[in-house]
Amino acid sequence: MEYIDNIPIYLQIKDILYRKIISNEYELGSQLPSVRQLAVQFSANSNTVQKALKEMTEEDVIIPQRGKGNYVTEDDAIVNKLKDHIVTEMFDTTYDKLHSLNMNDTEITNSFSEYVKQREDNHE
Repeated sequence: MEYIDNIPIYLQIKDILYRKIISNEYELGSQLPSVRQLAVQFSANSNTVQKALKEMTEEDVIIPQRGKGNYVTEDDAIVNKLKDHIVTEMFDTTYDKLHSLNMNDTEITNSFSEYVKQREDNHE
C-alpha cells in the first residue's frame, strides 16, 4: 500500500475504512477484520491501525465489543453524516482549485453539469 507522505498514515487508514463503510463493503453492524488483519492489509504497524480504530470508536462509527472485535455502527444516520462530510471535503477542494483558475460559480456549475452529462453518455 502506498501512502501520501504529508498525511499521517492512521488518517489515511481511517479514510479507507470510512469509504469501505460508506460504500457498504463493510455493512452496518458487520464485524471488521482484526487489528492484526487490518495491519497486514494496510502494510502498517498494528499500533497505527489501533489509533485509527480508536478515533473511529470515539466518533461512534465503530463499536468495540469486548472479546469479540470491532463492529460497524448500525446507525445509518452516523454513516450518512460521515458520507456528507467526505463529499463536502471533496467539493471544497475541487471548488477551491477551480476558483484558483479564475472560474466563477456559474462557470464551475456549468462545467460540472457538462462533465456529469459526458460521463453519463460514456456509460450508456
